[in-house]
Amino acid sequence: MEARTISESATSLSQIIMPSQTNPAGTAHGGELLKMMDNCAGAVATKHSRSIIVTAAIDGINFHAPVFMGNLANCSAHLTYVSNSSMEIAVSIDAEDMILGTRQCCITAYFTFVALGENMVPVKVPRLKLENAMEEEEYEAGRLRSISRKENPQVCWLSLY
Repeated sequence: MEARTISESATSLSQIIMPSQTNPAGTAHGGELLKMMDNCAGAVATKHSRSIIVTAAIDGINFHAPVFMGNLANCSAHLTYVSNSSMEIAVSIDAEDMILGTRQCCITAYFTFVALGENMVPVKVPRLKLENAMEEEEYEAGRLRSISRKENPQVCWLSLY
């Protein structure tokens, strides 16, 4: 399996935030934006693995600023780290006020996807071919986050109410 570059699978999506996607304050629902991020990250994972993929985890979600109705939400995603069957993807959304011509970073997160083969069994994904020092730094940071996730597994719980 030949290694692939980060740029080969990097993906971006944009959409205008409409009234049906907002709350009474006129800002986009967080769930709407997370769905957009999941779609964008999923495209990256599929392009890299050329497999069926599933979302395994979302870490480090940070809402930095609101996305307002009428803004163009620009979602960008790229791989940071891959292991045997999992892929970590950095995803961000910035909001563009198309009238004023301004852009602001609004949300960042790391999504982990697993590639699946027949019978929904995890399959090996291509290694990353790192092309510069920044990609090497991101890869190492992603490797450390992966170790942390494995050392601190999250458990599922049922609501008490």
